[in-house]
Amino acid sequence: MDEYGVVCLPVVDDRGCLVGVVSRHDLVKVFLRPDEDIADEILEELDHLAWVDTSHVEVAVKDGVVALDGRTGTRTDVSLINRRAARVNGVVDVRDELLWDEEDA
Repeated sequence: MDEYGVVCLPVVDDRGCLVGVVSRHDLVKVFLRPDEDIADEILEELDHLAWVDTSHVEVAVKDGVVALDGRTGTRTDVSLINRRAARVNGVVDVRDELLWDEEDA
């Protein structure tokens, strides 16, 4: 978009019908979130994993890169935590340093 000076693009459905418009601002704004906001949202996401003990998981964010540290119950828990963190808007990368108590995968 930048190379050709395009400021917005049409969004169409599978039939080719216009359903909206996306701008450069729309695409870039998710990467402009403060690190603190990203960390808060990740912690909120982890709270929704009711069956996973995340009480020993630490979340740090620097320039959109998430560092996960600590311990959880199983390898599957680690996978779930990573996926939840990665899907938060503004996350550029996830660095996983989590340990688990039980091998279940």
